[in-house]
Amino acid sequence: MIAFLVRRFPYQNEEGWLKCLAAGEVKVNDRKTTPHRVLKSRDVVSYERAREKEPVVDDTYRIIHQDDSIVVVEKSGNIPISESGRYYRNTLVNILKEREGFGELFAVHRLDKETSGVVLIARTKTVATILGQQFVDRIPEKKYYAVLNGEFTRGEILVTQPIKRNSPEKGKVRIRQVVDQEGKPSKTLFAAKRMAGGLTLAEIQTFSGRTHQIRCHAEHIGYPILGDKLYGQSDDFFIRLLNLETEPLFPPFGKIERQLLHASSLSFQHPDSKEWLTFQSDYKPEFCQYELPETILS
Repeated sequence: MIAFLVRRFPYQNEEGWLKCLAAGEVKVNDRKTTPHRVLKSRDVVSYERAREKEPVVDDTYRIIHQDDSIVVVEKSGNIPISESGRYYRNTLVNILKEREGFGELFAVHRLDKETSGVVLIARTKTVATILGQQFVDRIPEKKYYAVLNGEFTRGEILVTQPIKRNSPEKGKVRIRQVVDQEGKPSKTLFAAKRMAGGLTLAEIQTFSGRTHQIRCHAEHIGYPILGDKLYGQSDDFFIRLLNLETEPLFPPFGKIERQLLHASSLSFQHPDSKEWLTFQSDYKPEFCQYELPETILS
């Protein structure tokens, strides 16, 4: 049991899992268990974790639209959409269930924890399947805004470099995506809207849906997203941040708590009516709290 937990859920070390087992928070088939139990096929392992044991999130949100099939939400820049790693209760989906009384909810596309903006959520599995296929077929249209480090030398930059996951070599951050000719085809358009004080406010359009695509392509062209803790930084910096050994400082702009990337617009076909819908969210409330050049967000 203990070996399984450490291997499968490495966000907590062996000592931490032993404490959880002793407290009865980890169960097998709804019963308390021991560190040395041998798991069998069809055993169901569950972990009931108190909310206060999870990292703090920004649980503010705004419901833009809801009907019997979908919920469209504007999320903050510090909350995961669904369960992963250290997050279970402190997720957008679970908080919506608790506060709004929704039954089942299914996220149908991805936004990173630190990316704010428009999120589409299905209210049934059937709707989730229909919407999911739309994203597979590249039917929805998405636009983002980001504050990039550096001032563009030209108005638009189109990036068509393929992307793949980083190699599993020792010392490399595995979740990082890298530009590589053996990767999957990827296409991103960056259009400068304003430039000031060494920064560029860019409108971004994606034509493929790769993990970390915007962040990876922004780093590749030499204009990483301001506040991005992984792209545009060293692996050592990222690891020290994870271990709480340093703060997210981005000179000369000071402490930036989250990457300044915002999903500003999402268009898709309603799964029932087939109507083409567009929902929008303003990036300014999310970005203006940071000490950026005044003209960059005006």
